[in-house]
Amino acid sequence: MAKVLCLSSQVVWGPVGNTAAVPVLQAAGHEALQVPTILLSHHPGHGAPAVLRVEVAAFAGLIESVEARGGLAGCAAVMTGYFASPGQVEAAAAVIRRLRGNDPDVVVLTDPVLGDDGRLYVAEDVARAIRDHLVPLATILTPNAFELSWLTGASVTDRDSAAAAAARLAVPEVLVTSVPVDDQQLGTLLCAGHMKRFIQTAKRASVPNGTGDYLAGAYLAARLRQAPEAALVAAMKQLETVIAKSVAGVLQNT
Repeated sequence: MAKVLCLSSQVVWGPVGNTAAVPVLQAAGHEALQVPTILLSHHPGHGAPAVLRVEVAAFAGLIESVEARGGLAGCAAVMTGYFASPGQVEAAAAVIRRLRGNDPDVVVLTDPVLGDDGRLYVAEDVARAIRDHLVPLATILTPNAFELSWLTGASVTDRDSAAAAAARLAVPEVLVTSVPVDDQQLGTLLCAGHMKRFIQTAKRASVPNGTGDYLAGAYLAARLRQAPEAALVAAMKQLETVIAKSVAGVLQNT
């Protein structure tokens, strides 16, 4: 079992952000310490949510209070996701640096939640802060194809261009999701050193929100115990099972 500090959004209804990723870590036996960057009643895809914004001082204070009481001692990993402000990103980077000062081997999975479908859906100053402060600290990066393109300035249109863009980043492991294949399939590409593994999956008409968050959590949960390729295979299998069950549940209720 590993202790993981999880910094991302939290929702009441609908698993996205920490609400999607943390249960995967816990099911694998890891201890997850959750710090919300924002609280939402539900995913915006269901309509405008009620929002409780976590100010930078409160966000940093939650972390520092736990840290002061020894709660972060032995922390093996940090997982970051959605951020609501550049100040939160800087606070996250600061705690990562402090943890690394005690243990240089702390794993940092950065899911750069920036946007999709050709556009940013966070403020540009937040996106820049993630690029400038968190990506350089990451040991694992899990962007979708659009996010990888935005971070590197390179076009990502297929497996080869995704691999070339990932190589521009000084990150040991890059797991790229939603890589275009054709009208019927999407790909997930893992680049870890000289190893590259590409897994194709069928496009679905409807996929539940939070699949990227879930995959990040599943990959980290497995990666803390397994080598990169084995962790990818395990995480993808888990994700496909969850998506199939979710889609079946939606169809039964329609």
